[in-house]
Amino acid sequence: MFASRYFVSFLAFTGLAVMASPTPVEKRADVSDVLEIVDTLKTSTSSILPQLNALVSAEKATEETVAPLISNLVAALNTASSSLASLGSVEATVGGTATDVANAVAPIISDIVTTVNSVNTAVPGVVGLLGSLGLDLALNQVLTGLETLLSGVLNLVAQLLTDVAGLLRSLSLGLTLASLGL
Repeated sequence: MFASRYFVSFLAFTGLAVMASPTPVEKRADVSDVLEIVDTLKTSTSSILPQLNALVSAEKATEETVAPLISNLVAALNTASSSLASLGSVEATVGGTATDVANAVAPIISDIVTTVNSVNTAVPGVVGLLGSLGLDLALNQVLTGLETLLSGVLNLVAQLLTDVAGLLRSLSLGLTLASLGL
């Protein structure tokens, strides 16, 4: 009987302790999370694009040698797109601005387009390979993912990419062109 009083008291205090424990608050994503994803994409492309450029410079670029690297590039873009989608929504006034994101992503896209254009010059007909590997779709998904999270960012990116609009056309990257409104 004496032990049962302690047991009931123990249960009561345990219940109070559990109720009084702070519940972890889930951090809402902000612009810094988007910038982190863009930075990861930059790191990935920074290892792939020099390999493509080296093949072109060494005159060893063929469909067989560039296809795996373009596939890796598409995979990096798809990873970024998935990461952006997993954020859900973003607090657009915390951790940076849409301009910061545009300034971070535009050089990546420019580098991709410039490199792929040099590959296209070295390996005529690589444009068909780009379509079959899904480069245009992957680029477009990253851009639309950014726009979904940060309204207006596509306009900012488009302003920064006017110099490569002709290259986008020559590479038949129509989805990307349409998203950017170029």
